[in-house]
Amino acid sequence: MSPLRTSVLALGLLAMACAPKAHAARRDRLPPPAPVSRAGTRDPGVGPASGLDRPVQARRPPRDQVLRRAIETASALVGQREIVVAGVHWGDGCAALVRAAFADAGAAFPVGARDAGALHAIARDRAATHRDPAAGDLVFLADRPDGPAEHVGLVATVSAEGTALVLHRTEHGVVRVHVNGAQPWKLRADSGRALNDVLLVGAGRIPAGRLLVAYAKVL
Repeated sequence: MSPLRTSVLALGLLAMACAPKAHAARRDRLPPPAPVSRAGTRDPGVGPASGLDRPVQARRPPRDQVLRRAIETASALVGQREIVVAGVHWGDGCAALVRAAFADAGAAFPVGARDAGALHAIARDRAATHRDPAAGDLVFLADRPDGPAEHVGLVATVSAEGTALVLHRTEHGVVRVHVNGAQPWKLRADSGRALNDVLLVGAGRIPAGRLLVAYAKVL
């Protein structure tokens, strides 16, 4: 099986990957999720219960150390469906992965930032969004080209072609996704290296770069 075919199968039904956010939306009075089928997933919760979120350390570790640790934590979860770190179950949605990774690194997000939309809103408020990826950035993807942020992942590495290797929780568990917003229509570089994985959203197969909303620095 070719690498591309494998990535298509592994990343199928991306639109359902963040299904748990529908529950968080009702609680936090956020806008409703995109009008796609999100049935068949259980309510995984939203991480530690109120009062049990890991407190932000009085002295946060250096930024480079936090980002490196967050990437290591998220990478260790590749292939896992449930996001469990240090005995804490953070849920099954895409936001659970980045929340768990940064909390484990000593830089927990605000308690209310429990889905991609809320995390994207925080990034916009801080003027932290941009289009050029760097390791440790959050990456926001839409359900359709030019759509709103519906999914969030963590940039692990960036290639010479500007391709972000993103750690992202999908319906099939935590996977690695290639995203290149500078060449959104192209799947491979002339060298043969992957630029964009094909994602199945709705009824279409779309290169990941076409679904890119923004990258964001969180520290």
